[in-house]
Amino acid sequence: MWLPGHMAFSFLICLPLIVHLKRERALALSYVMFFSLLPDFLHLGPLRYLSHSLVGLGAMLLMVFIPLVALSRPRPALLLLAAAAAGGHLLGDAYIGSIAPFYPWSLEWFQVNEFNSAFDIRMEVVFFTIAAVIITVALRPWRSITSVASYSARERRGLLLTALPAMAITGLEGAYFIIVSQGPGLGGYRSMLLACFMAIFLVSVVLLSKSVGRTGHKLSDSIIMGRDIT
Repeated sequence: MWLPGHMAFSFLICLPLIVHLKRERALALSYVMFFSLLPDFLHLGPLRYLSHSLVGLGAMLLMVFIPLVALSRPRPALLLLAAAAAGGHLLGDAYIGSIAPFYPWSLEWFQVNEFNSAFDIRMEVVFFTIAAVIITVALRPWRSITSVASYSARERRGLLLTALPAMAITGLEGAYFIIVSQGPGLGGYRSMLLACFMAIFLVSVVLLSKSVGRTGHKLSDSIIMGRDIT
């Protein structure tokens, strides 16, 4: 799968946890964006065997969790969300693409549908559309983004640490998609999937900008207003 399909697929899997994390919903979305792409950070030659296997994914999660917990101390529900989103990546690639689930004991790839085919492009647009409708109608993302103003420094660090790499890989893979995604039967669907890349990149930029804003400015503003009144 391409990046938009992975994000949408993992979002649908993680939806109950995202709903549960009501106050930290923007942070939860950022976690899904980053961890749904985690295996593709090692999408290089033979390393793909490792990153797209159960053992390799577990190792990657551990390597990311250690600094993430040390720097931002996320709630256990966020770590569960991260693991589910990363697992969703393997499920997505098993359906469209390929994985080597039992590496290093087996080098056999498991595949159901071919990556970058007309079917792939169309299904990713469908998955992304479903996810976007749910996010817009049910989760009200504008409220989640404005609620970042009340985040603690710890929560903002978590947002920064996940939104920044998500933005970077979205830009890189979007450029790669423009170069290599050519073939019969794509047409308008290719343009729609490219628009999905752009939407994800824009959201990651917004989340990143929110993560570096003033921490707790509502509280400080309230204190200043109270002093002015007295």
